[in-house]
Amino acid sequence: MDELTEETDGDEEGTIPHPEFIADWRENPETLLMRAETRQLIEQALNELPEKYRAVFLLRDVEGLSVKETAQALGISEANVKVRLLRARLQLREKLTRYFGDEAKRLMPHHHDELIPWAGEER
Repeated sequence: MDELTEETDGDEEGTIPHPEFIADWRENPETLLMRAETRQLIEQALNELPEKYRAVFLLRDVEGLSVKETAQALGISEANVKVRLLRARLQLREKLTRYFGDEAKRLMPHHHDELIPWAGEER
């Protein structure tokens, strides 16, 4: 009998554990935690989107469907798919920027109701 067997025979606390799941510990645990928190924030931001935008975003950007396939799946026009996808992306960007943005580079909200002259137009 070898030394390892002698040390653990009859001692349940000394048995060698056989984990059911194996974690990849090559990455820093802090990095793993940050990744999990990031995934949770993204899922939360997605869940806060109105359903019509979330559906288009998931079909196009997550599932990889074409504009035409997305339009057919949802029963809407291709132009509507493009508009909804743009709005979904902008809303997600806004929500996620609040979490990940640099507070020092924060821009104050501005109003879009001001007349913006077109190129070549006199002011």
